Amino acid sequence: MLKNITVTVPKLTLPGGVSAFWNALFPEFKAHEHVTFTPLEIGGHGKNIFGPLIDIWHLKKATDKPTDLLILNPSLGSRSFFRDAFFAKYLLRKNIPFVLFFHGWNLDFEKRIDEKYVSFFQKSLGKAKKIFVLSEDFKSKLLAWGYKGEVVVSTTMVNRSLFPNVAVQEQEINKSSDFSILFLSRLIKEKGIYETIAAFEKLQGKHKNIELIIAGSGNELEPIRKLVANNDQIVLTGHVEGQKKIALYQNCDVYCLPSYSEGLPTSVLEAMAFGKPVITTPVGGLKSFFKDGTMGYFVHPKQAIDIEDKIAMLMVHPELRKEMGNFNYNFAHEHLLSNKVAQKILQELTPFL
Repeated sequence: MLKNITVTVPKLTLPGGVSAFWNALFPEFKAHEHVTFTPLEIGGHGKNIFGPLIDIWHLKKATDKPTDLLILNPSLGSRSFFRDAFFAKYLLRKNIPFVLFFHGWNLDFEKRIDEKYVSFFQKSLGKAKKIFVLSEDFKSKLLAWGYKGEVVVSTTMVNRSLFPNVAVQEQEINKSSDFSILFLSRLIKEKGIYETIAAFEKLQGKHKNIELIIAGSGNELEPIRKLVANNDQIVLTGHVEGQKKIALYQNCDVYCLPSYSEGLPTSVLEAMAFGKPVITTPVGGLKSFFKDGTMGYFVHPKQAIDIEDKIAMLMVHPELRKEMGNFNYNFAHEHLLSNKVAQKILQELTPFL
C-alpha cells in the first residue's frame, strides 16, 4: 500500500541549508514507489504577525488528506521551536505520527529550555516517534530533557547532481595559482571569515602565488569587499551555484570553514566529495563526525594563527593533501551522497509506515 509522508520545509526556491537538503532528497525518494514525500512550505512571513496562523492553516489543509507520517524540520531557536511545538500538539490531537529533524542548534536557546521549557518540550516536540540530530552533544541534551524515543545522529549530505558524469578526480583542472584556499559560506562573522582573511594575509608574506576565494553572500559582504579591496589575491565571487560552484571546488587545494558554531555544514561534506582536505572547527556535528588529522585539521575557533599554521602545513606537504583528499573523496562517495542518505533515512522511517 502506498504510504504518504508530508515534510515541512522552508521555501524550496530560496537558498539555505534545509531547502538544499530536501531539494536533494526529494528526487532520490522518487525511486521508492511504495512511499510518496510531499513538501509543505512554511515560514518566510517576515514581520507578519499572522505568519504562525497561516502556517497552522497550511498544516491543517495538508493533513486533511491521508497522511501516514509528518516530518518536522525545526532549528533549536525560539521562532522555529515554538512554531513546531504547536505543530506537534496539533498532530497529536489528530493522531498523526511525526518525527523531527533538527538542522540548527542554538546553544543560548538550549539554556532557555533548560531553565523554562523542558516540560513544554516533553509535552510537544518530545512526543516525536524519532528525532534526528547532527551531533552526539545534541542527542545527549534531548535525552537529558527526558525524551524517551530513539535519537539518531545523522548527517547532512552531498547532492549527487554535483557529479553528473565524470569522476571528480579524473577531471582536468585549470588553476590560476599555485595554491588556492576556498571559503564558501554565508558571509557572517560566526563562520570565521575574518579569521580566514587574517590567516591568509599572514601566509601572503611567506608564500607567493597563492589565492583566497571567498564565495557567498550575507551581512558581511560589503564590509569584506572594502577590507580586501587592495588585495588582488583575494577574490570575492558572491553567491555561486551550479557549474560555478563545481569549478570552485575543483580548483581549490584546501577548503576552509572555521565556524564558531555549526550543525553539520553541507559545504564541508561537498569539499570532501571533491577530494579536498578541510580546515574547520570542533563545533556542533563536526566534533563527532570529522576525523582530525585524517580528513584535514581542526583549528580553535577565532584563532587566525591556528588557521595559518594548518594551511601552511598542507601547503608544504602536497603528499599529505593528496592522502587526505583521497580519503575524503572515498568516504563521501560511499556514505554522504544524497542517494545513500535518502536510503538511510527511509530505513529509519519504515517502522512508522
